[in-house]
Amino acid sequence: MYEIVTGKPIVQKYGGTSVGSVDRIKSIAKRIKKQIAAGHDRIAVVVSAMSGETNRLVGLIEEINGKASRRNYDMAVAAGEQVSVALMAAALEGEGLSAEGFLAHQIGIYTDGFHSQARIQSIDCGVLHDAWGRKVVPIIAGFQGVSADGNITTLGRGGSDTSAVALAVALEAGFCEINTDVDGVFTADPRIVPNARLNLDMDFELALEMASLGSKVLHARCVELAAKYQMPVVVRNTFKEDSHSRTKIMSFTDSQRLEAPVVSGVTVAKNVVRIAIEGLPETSASVASVFESIAKSGVNVDIIVHNKSEERQTIRLGFTIGSGELDKTLNIIEDWRREEGLSSIKVEHEDNLAKVSVVGLGMQSHPGVASRCFALLAEKNIPITMISTSEIKISCVIPMDLSDSACQCLHEGFLEG
Repeated sequence: MYEIVTGKPIVQKYGGTSVGSVDRIKSIAKRIKKQIAAGHDRIAVVVSAMSGETNRLVGLIEEINGKASRRNYDMAVAAGEQVSVALMAAALEGEGLSAEGFLAHQIGIYTDGFHSQARIQSIDCGVLHDAWGRKVVPIIAGFQGVSADGNITTLGRGGSDTSAVALAVALEAGFCEINTDVDGVFTADPRIVPNARLNLDMDFELALEMASLGSKVLHARCVELAAKYQMPVVVRNTFKEDSHSRTKIMSFTDSQRLEAPVVSGVTVAKNVVRIAIEGLPETSASVASVFESIAKSGVNVDIIVHNKSEERQTIRLGFTIGSGELDKTLNIIEDWRREEGLSSIKVEHEDNLAKVSVVGLGMQSHPGVASRCFALLAEKNIPITMISTSEIKISCVIPMDLSDSACQCLHEGFLEG
């Protein structure tokens, strides 16, 4: 067992459900007061918008103009965190503490200019150190940043996790605490798999795979950032006492990696779309060109497969994306096809798919995981459309209406035997 470094600043993040009501915000304020009374006097609190608020704001701007600029979109959807910051600071004042709320531009959370998917480039921690020096608890708006030209940017859905980890890194904190509505990272979504168990200890690599493959507890970019800077992350339940079991995410030692379970989790990402492009010229340049056009728009491409046609000397290319990016991606491919003069290319897509994955560090040293995974799905008559593998994961694209059944059978086969 490894220990989390203490005696340093602590960054706590509270998600939308955690700050979803006045009573919940007041409860968090009482918890922070106890921690400060116990000697933890350098706590920075990152908050999300109240649950449902970001969706409400997105709905409003889309109702006004579904093609609004990303700049105006960010200005609208970032407003939810401002309210949470003010309410949390007021709740702490109600507990007799000094507290001040800060938006991204007030403390210098600088990002690139890629609206709605911005990446943090630097953070000026001087304001936060000054607040602590004045015995003030700083409350920081998650999810948002500011570009070099002064525009509000947002980090993408779930971006408050990334805000918190980035602040923890910049402040050289002992750890980053993610407070949410579950006890930690489970072996599967308990709403789908009732027998799912809590993972008490996780390596960064494992946590990153699970987050990127559909585990909704942590934002993948926040785990990536934590791993890069070796920032320990603790995931705990806001609504339980501090002594409850939780998930600790840090780098495993060599012996811990050797002793890790073959499979530690089963994840599912729903609303997946498979796009197929048939008739591409048989050159690497053509493949690079189409993906370059897609990447410039910020669309995240996942599983990629391609097949060579010996008869026609062309390539059939297939890849997956999230369903919300379908129209944008099809338009990009159509524009690219016209620009390249490739009128003979055919583009097809299949929706209502999901990606189910088994993940585990122990897969690196245990053969036969793939064959067992496919056999378990075959027993339930679940067809596989695409397959992707790495050293610690196997992912299968399947019909979305069978995804819950797939999760249940894989969890039972690998984790309940």
